[in-house]
Amino acid sequence: MRATGRFGSAALTLYFWAFVVFLISPLVVLVVFSLNNSTTPSLPLSGFTTKWFHAAFTNGELTGALLRSAEIGVAASVGATLLGIMASIGLTAKKLRLRSFTVALLLLPLVIPYISLAVGLLILLQALGIQTSLAAVVLGHVVITLPFSILVVLPRLRSLDPSMVEAARDLGASDLTAFRLITLPLLGPSLISSFLICFVTSFDEFAIANFLAPSGTPTYPVFLYSSSRTPALLPEVIAVGTLVIAVSLVLVLLAEGGRQWAERRIVGTSKPDFDGAELSNDLAALGRA
Repeated sequence: MRATGRFGSAALTLYFWAFVVFLISPLVVLVVFSLNNSTTPSLPLSGFTTKWFHAAFTNGELTGALLRSAEIGVAASVGATLLGIMASIGLTAKKLRLRSFTVALLLLPLVIPYISLAVGLLILLQALGIQTSLAAVVLGHVVITLPFSILVVLPRLRSLDPSMVEAARDLGASDLTAFRLITLPLLGPSLISSFLICFVTSFDEFAIANFLAPSGTPTYPVFLYSSSRTPALLPEVIAVGTLVIAVSLVLVLLAEGGRQWAERRIVGTSKPDFDGAELSNDLAALGRA
């Protein structure tokens, strides 16, 4: 029995490190080839250089696509987070008719293929006589990122003590004032996580942007897909991909640091109190709702 336990532990450890290697290897390869002096990503390397980074930032189309995706991601993340707050407040109401149907409807984009949603949005815009635009891309990204915001904000909202809001109302605060001064600060860590998840989802999305973005204004994933088949642009694309990875890691570290700082301010301790079992119970309660 003891030998079986040791074998299971060793197998689990091996699986974990195999998963880590599988996850990190493509990123390492991307960084290595971004410094390759050759235009062809092949081994052995012909030399090391940083000229592809300079060439990438002098490419107006590439930098324009990158900034375009960042702007769309910020707009979609703000919109999805705001709607996620309102939807979560509605879902926590004591008297809500058709609660299960409402939850299923709000989380429906999680199970709909993005390509099908993109085609449907394109047909809808054409039927309404609306031209494709970056605003349509933002709206499409809000639709697909809203479920992620709800799944982050709702468990946090359900875990709050309702007596705090009731006490504020007893002291004369309006519903809006109680939400602004009590509920919203307590939601701070979940709002940071919601914004980050929605931004990454929007920044990486390809199908909706490919169908709804006007000609000549591609987002970064669309530009990346088209440029990957052009050997002359491939080194520049790899270089920018390396920078995107670095910026993403910095954003994750900053967001996690901000979340922990907000948690410490909320609970008044030096160490954030995070209970994974409590989060799992909240998500399970959402599924049963």
